Amino acid sequence: MPFFMFISGVIMAYTFPVIKNGEDYFKYIFRKLKRLVPGYVLFGAVIYIGKLASSKVMHVDRLPGNVYSELYNLLLVPSQSAGGSLWFIYVLMEMYIVFPLVMVFFIKRPVLIILAGLIAEFMPVSNVLMLDRFCEYFIFFAIGVIVVQWYQEYLNVIDRYRYYVIALFIMSFATVEFVSPLVSKIIIGFFSLPALHSMMRFTVDATLSIWEIFGNYTYSIYLMNTILIGLAKGVILMFFTWDGANFLMISPVLLLVGLFGPIFVKKYIFKYVPILNSVTS
Repeated sequence: MPFFMFISGVIMAYTFPVIKNGEDYFKYIFRKLKRLVPGYVLFGAVIYIGKLASSKVMHVDRLPGNVYSELYNLLLVPSQSAGGSLWFIYVLMEMYIVFPLVMVFFIKRPVLIILAGLIAEFMPVSNVLMLDRFCEYFIFFAIGVIVVQWYQEYLNVIDRYRYYVIALFIMSFATVEFVSPLVSKIIIGFFSLPALHSMMRFTVDATLSIWEIFGNYTYSIYLMNTILIGLAKGVILMFFTWDGANFLMISPVLLLVGLFGPIFVKKYIFKYVPILNSVTS
């Protein structure tokens, strides 16, 4: 997730328009929310209804409560809702609200942004409005925003020293023995950013078209992967357990269903339903 947030910050900063006044800011926010809110609400509802319906015939993880508590959780505490897997979209919306202001007023002071992110990591905050996850991932999103200011220089460094950054990433896991879980998580997350970015740029398979396909369908995969994995898991558990050696056979199936199932649905089903096609684009 730190790397996912980092890449999201890079994309935001790389495509960020010039904002001259409050009107530009609110137009930007409206465009982002218009794209993300419908998918979040729709698929949150689909997961809730789907879990209630399918629980009558198959195993369902985290069976939701009544509609009122579920609506409260979906809007205010997403991690506790039936659609808890959609929390990233909720936090991403908050990032899009906050970071335009950060970029306008503090982008020339990256040290202050990083310091704010470090302080946020250790703040005792509630999970209401996903403030705990927002504070946890603020620093990684911020780093993505900041590196775009020197993006070519940054790419030159991770390309030239890719073996070193990968080695540092591997070595960072040793911190779990010496520091608190929170601190080790920050350290490992930080070193994962240049390492994973470099690996994706220079692995043998970096030029395969499959990465472009996954990139084009990222949002659809995120919205639908847990739904399709849950359905596949429920059907499989009607006939097999997934204990022991069975898990080695079942887990690849669930992985493929989670990746290619949403692509199939988006490409061959949603294209006939304009509203669903629009929401998942």
